[in-house]
Amino acid sequence: MTWNDVVSNVKEKIRRGLGRGGGHEIQVAQQGTRLEPLGEVPLGTPSVDVYENDKELLIHADVPGGTREGATVAWDEARGLTFVVKSQALPSGTLWASEYKPCEWYRALELPEHVDGSKATCTIKDGVLTIRVPKRAVASKLIPVKAG
Repeated sequence: MTWNDVVSNVKEKIRRGLGRGGGHEIQVAQQGTRLEPLGEVPLGTPSVDVYENDKELLIHADVPGGTREGATVAWDEARGLTFVVKSQALPSGTLWASEYKPCEWYRALELPEHVDGSKATCTIKDGVLTIRVPKRAVASKLIPVKAG
């Protein structure tokens, strides 16, 4: 299965799961994590915080159990920014309490035109995926007017 197949499959499952179809893209307002099976592993929609400052767009995604080895982040002009993060398995032993189930976290975000997704960087630490997307350089120039 290719990356495009995974993204298409996930988008369609999210549309069906939220009861909206017709091929329209939707923005998911977080109302709790929805889990839906995608093959063997449930698929979750992570909570995301997006901040903008004078240099970049800063995105924090909560992906409990996510690791660098299980994370895939992709960007292109047509689809925007998408990521899938696989959770690691729960440790062996008796489970006393759990607020999440191991799953694959998926999210697609449309980026504003004034940022450059091709120069994005990301890190993952303690179950938080941090994506930094720099703003595009704004070029301006004074053009001299010549007689003539």
